[in-house]
Amino acid sequence: MDHKVLMISAATAVAGFVIGYVAGKSGSAPAKKSGGNRKSKKVYSGSGVELYVGNLSYDIDDNMLTKEFASFGKVVSARVIKNKYNDRSRGYGFVEMANDKDADKAVKATHGKDILGRKLVVNVARSNSRD
Repeated sequence: MDHKVLMISAATAVAGFVIGYVAGKSGSAPAKKSGGNRKSKKVYSGSGVELYVGNLSYDIDDNMLTKEFASFGKVVSARVIKNKYNDRSRGYGFVEMANDKDADKAVKATHGKDILGRKLVVNVARSNSRD
């Protein structure tokens, strides 16, 4: 009798697996995981003009970046993007200027400017997503 119960249990388990597999392939998408345990990313406010600043020296930090662009107008935020494993600069960042006029002045004045031995690449950021 135990042998029959074991066979029935095994057959039921296999049938359940097959049904689950077929149901997964039937076109209905599996439920997406919620991002509840993910770190929240900063959401771009959209209140100003965001500039991409590339070819930064690895010695530049957020404060130095802010000071460099402050002479062209109000800097809403400045952030050097860092490697998440060793907290070292990745060589680029973003600066948000308060308005179009200030952003335009900053791009014209800083694009190609030599800072700490590196010529900056500065332009209006193409998208709002950041790492």
